[in-house]
Amino acid sequence: MDLKSSVRVLVTGFLMGMAEVVPGVSGGTIAFISGYYERLLTGLSGLRPSLLLILWRAGFRSAWQKADGTFLALLFGAMAFSILIFATMIKAALVSYPIAMWSFFFGLVLASSVLMYRQVRNRTIEHFIVLGIGLAVGLLLQRLLPVTLEATPGTMFMGGAIAICAWILPGVSGSFLLLLLGLYSGVLAAVASFAWVQLIPFALGAGLGLIAFANVLKRLFQHVRDWILMFLIGLMLGTLVRLWPWQQVTSYQLQAEGTEKLPLVQNPVLPGVYESLTGESSHLGTAIVVAGIAVVLVYGFERFSQQANTDV
Repeated sequence: MDLKSSVRVLVTGFLMGMAEVVPGVSGGTIAFISGYYERLLTGLSGLRPSLLLILWRAGFRSAWQKADGTFLALLFGAMAFSILIFATMIKAALVSYPIAMWSFFFGLVLASSVLMYRQVRNRTIEHFIVLGIGLAVGLLLQRLLPVTLEATPGTMFMGGAIAICAWILPGVSGSFLLLLLGLYSGVLAAVASFAWVQLIPFALGAGLGLIAFANVLKRLFQHVRDWILMFLIGLMLGTLVRLWPWQQVTSYQLQAEGTEKLPLVQNPVLPGVYESLTGESSHLGTAIVVAGIAVVLVYGFERFSQQANTDV
């Protein structure tokens, strides 16, 4: 892999890490836009016991090349580095500048869904029905109430396996599923405080779930690619309800420490309604500008990825 390709992989992994910190934004979407998605699935699905046999017979270099090791190492290394950097930063920004941040994420997901739609080859009535089903499921997910799970090794392992399956799916957020499981704050706090011991079960669950699910997803994309894409686009559009910057919070969830409360049930409202309900500014102009910046960044990243593919 040459230097230019390596830099592109690092940038993609870095953006995937940023995306995964936020409930509602998927790292898999970034991989799809970059053009690396199917290569990622192929690499992950190749991580199987037969690699050990190649390692034994042909040596480390052959096994590394078979697994596309350089690509996976760069991508996941950049992603992990990004998560470590932005876990605390994004959490603080969501508290200090909630409307601007959610506007940015809203723009990211909206633009990403449009780009994914452009890659659907067949657009029959049946495909739009599948998109509608995905939208309905996405909206239903937004109405589910989070459960409260204690962050034990068992629940962290389960949370890692579930979240990583969502991570690899464009349009489904692993952070959002952790939020539904009641593990989001615990995982984010462990990452921000470098509590590695607490994260070991989570990492084990994520690793096993990732390899297993990648094999299933690779086969689905090979045979029913457009159907899967339309369903995932529907899911992405459904998450926009949760990412809408102006929300009316009707109930909160008190954290176990008793020092922090998270919105439990909230409904999207118009900016003017938000102002009348909260007495605070809707920052409508800022929201529009920030969402526009997000859209430009997504399209710019796609153009960068297309140009890089052309140069290769």
